[in-house]
Amino acid sequence: MPTKSLSAPAVSGPRHRAPDRDRLGGFLTASWAVLHIPMFLLLGVVVHQDEVHPEAVTAAAAPDLPTA
Repeated sequence: MPTKSLSAPAVSGPRHRAPDRDRLGGFLTASWAVLHIPMFLLLGVVVHQDEVHPEAVTAAAAPDLPTA
């Protein structure tokens, strides 16, 4: 009766490329950076400009007008 081997199974098929030769991973990383970094910078500018003008008073913070 055959027994199961405890050794690792044989790899059938192409091996993965070394990390320095991974062109698809490099392309996907560069694509993500090109699309997201400008949006992060734009968001930072918008948030920073929103903090520059704290003197703007909203309707909820304005005092009530006296009744006549």
